[in-house]
Amino acid sequence: MTLADRISAAQDQNKNKYICKLIMITKDPKLSKKDIDALTEVINSTEHSDGHIPNARLAHALREEGYDVSASAVDRHRGGRCACYRKAGEK
Repeated sequence: MTLADRISAAQDQNKNKYICKLIMITKDPKLSKKDIDALTEVINSTEHSDGHIPNARLAHALREEGYDVSASAVDRHRGGRCACYRKAGEK
């Protein structure tokens, strides 16, 4: 492996460092734009929004589609306590 290959591999490993498990689902190339838009809308909804789905129900629906996500992962993302909200350089 060349140095350039190693650098490229390291960049690939780091590119999703600040994306949580829930948002990684929206990056799935198997999903249609319609699916991604619907999922993004429900992820970003609040309990007072039309069409809101509670954390446990959303996680269950995603597991039924084959995604490994828990209600706590949904809760962390919606609460701003997941990898998406970390800044580079923080521990």
